[in-house]
Amino acid sequence: MADTVKILWALGIGIQLAVFLTMTGKKLYRDFPAIFFYLLIGLVQTLIMYAIYAVKGYGSWTAYWVGWTSQAIVVIARWVAVCELCRNALGQFQGIWALTWRVLAVLGSLALFVALALGGHDFVRLISTFDLGLELSMATVLVGFFIFAQYYRVSIQESLRSIGVAFCLYSIFRAFNDLVLQTFLRKYANTWNLVDEVTYIATLTLLGSAVYVLRSETVRKVVLLPRTAYADLAPQMNERLKALNERLDDLLRSKEAGKL
Repeated sequence: MADTVKILWALGIGIQLAVFLTMTGKKLYRDFPAIFFYLLIGLVQTLIMYAIYAVKGYGSWTAYWVGWTSQAIVVIARWVAVCELCRNALGQFQGIWALTWRVLAVLGSLALFVALALGGHDFVRLISTFDLGLELSMATVLVGFFIFAQYYRVSIQESLRSIGVAFCLYSIFRAFNDLVLQTFLRKYANTWNLVDEVTYIATLTLLGSAVYVLRSETVRKVVLLPRTAYADLAPQMNERLKALNERLDDLLRSKEAGKL
């Protein structure tokens, strides 16, 4: 690898380790296990790939296959972390969260189905298509989540919002990479890998700053309340959000009961 890439990899490992140790020290893994394990998986992947690049070389077949395989695992872990982020903010609203997790499940399943349909027997194409599908679904869900929270004035802890922004921006970048650059600009692959690493470090920095100020005791616990309890929550949510939550709750309960 070029000296610049080696420096960026070392810097990335350092930031990943710092964020991971910060979450461990503050025991945030109890409130955000998916985000914690995403960071752990990302750190392990980085260490493995750095060792392979140092021993086998950047363009080796070992680096090629391990890199693509580990990428699939990492993007799945990030998708689960995004689900956890949404659940933490919306889980107290039973009807809204019931719809949200269904949308997340459908988008994730659709990404896998499209990857299997288009990838065929081409392993790399299958992984890259799956990666693209999940990146697009995460970016779409997070943008929709922020718009929804802004419109209905859903209270979100600033550090959690920063984590969501970090995930969203990186997913947009990765989707752009998978969709456009790997298709039309392959001859600039080395340059783009450098840009990708810089973007990942910026994402880790934003994520790390959010984790540093995040407090486990202020994290809203997800409790799915009975319908009668929502009257007590009226001061904390506006009437539009309350009405939407109740309509969705009624609709999904009716479907589950086979009434529709």
